[in-house]
Amino acid sequence: MKTVVRALAAAVRKAPWVVIAVVIVVSMILGFMASKFVPAEDQNESFAPEAPELTASAEIAETFGVVSSMQVVVSSTVGDVITLDALIAAMELDKSVRASSVSEYLVDQPQNPAVLSHLMPVMLAIEAGAPMPTTDAEVKAYYKAGLDQIPVQFQSQLTSLLSKDANLETATAELGLGIITYASSEDFDELAQRALDIADAIEAAPSPESITEEPFNVELIFSDTDEFQTEISRLLIAAAMIILLVLAIVFLVQPKRGRGQIAFIVGIVLMVTGAAIAVVPGLAKIFPDLFPEWIADAELAPVALGAIACYTIAFLLWAVASTRLRRTTADTLVTFLTIALAIQWMNGYGYLRFGDQSQMVQILPILLIGLGVDYSIHMTSRYRQELAGGRSVDAAMSTAIRTVGVALILATLTTAVGFLTNVTSSIPALAEFGELAAVGIASSFLLMLSFVPAVRELLDRKAEKAGTIDLDGLENGDSRMLPKAIGKLAVLPRRFAVGTLIVALALAGIGAFGMTKLSTEFSFLDFVPTTSPLRDTAVTVDQDFNFPETTSVLVKGDLTAGSSWNAMFASYANAAEVPDVSTITFESGAEIAAGQSLIGYLGEWLNPSSPTFDADLLNIAIGVGFTQQQTVPDDADVSPLYDAAYAKDPITMATVLAPDYQSTVFYLSTTAGESGADEVADGLNAAFEPMSVVGGTAIATSTFIINGLVVDTLRASQVSSLLLTLGAALLLLVANFWFQSRRPMLGVITTIPVAIVVVWTFGIMAAFGIPFGPITATISALAIGIGIPYMIHVTHRYLEERQEFDDLNDAVEHTLVHTGGALAGSALTTILGFGILVTSTTIPFRQFGFVTSYTILLALIAAVMVLPSMLMLWSRWHVSRGNAPVSISMVSNDDAGDQATT
Repeated sequence: MKTVVRALAAAVRKAPWVVIAVVIVVSMILGFMASKFVPAEDQNESFAPEAPELTASAEIAETFGVVSSMQVVVSSTVGDVITLDALIAAMELDKSVRASSVSEYLVDQPQNPAVLSHLMPVMLAIEAGAPMPTTDAEVKAYYKAGLDQIPVQFQSQLTSLLSKDANLETATAELGLGIITYASSEDFDELAQRALDIADAIEAAPSPESITEEPFNVELIFSDTDEFQTEISRLLIAAAMIILLVLAIVFLVQPKRGRGQIAFIVGIVLMVTGAAIAVVPGLAKIFPDLFPEWIADAELAPVALGAIACYTIAFLLWAVASTRLRRTTADTLVTFLTIALAIQWMNGYGYLRFGDQSQMVQILPILLIGLGVDYSIHMTSRYRQELAGGRSVDAAMSTAIRTVGVALILATLTTAVGFLTNVTSSIPALAEFGELAAVGIASSFLLMLSFVPAVRELLDRKAEKAGTIDLDGLENGDSRMLPKAIGKLAVLPRRFAVGTLIVALALAGIGAFGMTKLSTEFSFLDFVPTTSPLRDTAVTVDQDFNFPETTSVLVKGDLTAGSSWNAMFASYANAAEVPDVSTITFESGAEIAAGQSLIGYLGEWLNPSSPTFDADLLNIAIGVGFTQQQTVPDDADVSPLYDAAYAKDPITMATVLAPDYQSTVFYLSTTAGESGADEVADGLNAAFEPMSVVGGTAIATSTFIINGLVVDTLRASQVSSLLLTLGAALLLLVANFWFQSRRPMLGVITTIPVAIVVVWTFGIMAAFGIPFGPITATISALAIGIGIPYMIHVTHRYLEERQEFDDLNDAVEHTLVHTGGALAGSALTTILGFGILVTSTTIPFRQFGFVTSYTILLALIAAVMVLPSMLMLWSRWHVSRGNAPVSISMVSNDDAGDQATT
């Protein structure tokens, strides 16, 4: 490690221009690659690509085709949608959609028209010859009479199109639902355009003033990503403005009274104004009652330009007004630029290595910003201390790199190796996340110990030659408010070390209990802005209707065999007994599972009492060996029946039976929702167990099942990943301190507070009711990624101070003043910068901003309170045994020589 640090110090000292040039060239190349590193279209595959549910879903889409549906929520100003006005609106909607450009994509099936209305019983009566009703009462009479005429197996589907408050006896309902079915497409852009065209046709349909029709489906929500992209851009700009403001304050070299002081105040006012310009529009969206509407509706471009203009004027003013403010400006902007370069390097590598970006990788810039700020603040603070102590620019920079660099390279190595444990994960998203995290961390370390010092070296060499370096301004760093405040916390390890640890462990115990109560949730609606009208429509559909979702069961095997038919028939019967599977009850009392399937269609065509009965098909079935119970001998060949069914209705058969008769799909109506999807999957898989007896397979799948699988798989993998990451960090730290000072226990002591932070973090998540999902799943990685460097900084600085001070109290106080103050500045910058995410209109970002902020705060608390207390107890134990202080050499002989000459 020291060899690497010494090499970086030598490169910065001997060839700073070369260092800068190399960084610029590499950044240009990787920056071009980074622009192509975009999120993958199918994020589910990156989380669980080998899951049979995902494979089954893809195979169903490929073999049987997929249809999409648009839901239309119908409401009325009179609070009832079984009315004449609602009927007129439904009929006009049907005409408008069928006359539009999307008519060629509409999918009409027997008993399932492409445009299905909640008033279909009335419309069917009119089609059968009934006169057009002229009053609401006639519409209600038609509805009740028409519903009674519809086969019982279809009645539940039509009544589910009425809101939960519907009264079938009086034929009233507050809301109605229309369903428009159309052909899907593997090209999402094409599919989204179809959704937009259908929505336009719905809007163009004339309707009475009392009726409102609101379209909704997933494709419509995500067809226009402008709002989401604007939201992301707004948050990033706001975060950037806040980080720049806090960095400027942290790096501030207090100007002298007079012009410099005035410029400082004006600059801060301008930056605060710029930050407000960037932040307030987001707040106006969250709290519309507190701000004028025009603020919430402000365009992003003028907001960004206004904020950037304020900062540009502020930094230009500082650059010309005072030498001290010029240093502040340079350190702030160089740090900010270097963080951006590290993110570019990581994304450029990501494109070369993976091509597409997984959802988890989008969180990594936050980790790099946190680490970049931390690395830069420590590097800059130590350099300023050495420079103020009388060293030359070259000597001060070399010493800073060689002292802070040892701690930074250990932190980088430990954190990177910890994340690299994820590359063995079976989940590609987690493996990609771990590899890119390691690359990003290494890039941040390399740039912060090469590019930043090289720029600073060139600037200060020029000032040193001119004799204009203001050392007085640098000498006051330790007396500033933040280091002094953190230094006062030394009272805890000095006087209350045991009590501090007891409280920390007690809180960890409470947090561990809270972790067991942490819920697991995931919904695509969470990523839809809360201000979106489409989201409100989706919530209405979810809360006010019992409209069932579709759970598919893919069955594979030799379906021409009689034994396979019998197994499918038995499985279909079993499915009706699975909780949350919708059923159809006949007058005889028999129940079958509601939905579309090969068994269901053939059952209708072979049933003499069915309106779709086909006598020729029945004769073929009898020839195959069908009994009245619709079973056949196990050795029968059912293929003649399939051939005849395909000849009768090839479109319908193609939706449920593969042409080679080797697979079929059961589309079953279920009402479990997201929360009960796992139970439905287990129940249906058990119901179709007879297929395995005859050598076939069956697997249940749905969007909700896949969503649950993604979260469950991610949660399980995160537990193992967390343990592996902490274990790797522990081993590295133990090995480091063993070889460095023969004190392996220091590695354990340094790692324990990080584990405590993780437990605290998830405990608070449970307390605030924040669920575990794809976004919050990265919190443990963030806690480790930020926490380990924080702890290493404190441990290394404490060991360094122990060489300077015999008194333990002095050593811990100086540790907290120097390193604790720098950590506080780093934490404050990251907390305020990403705390702005709580103003997001998307729930996961809002939750992530909150959790990220308090996680970094907890890491800071553990670093300046818990770890010093542990180090103090460890030192007291060694002192009581008469052991000498740990020897830790972080300054080379060259540095000592430089110090002597200065």
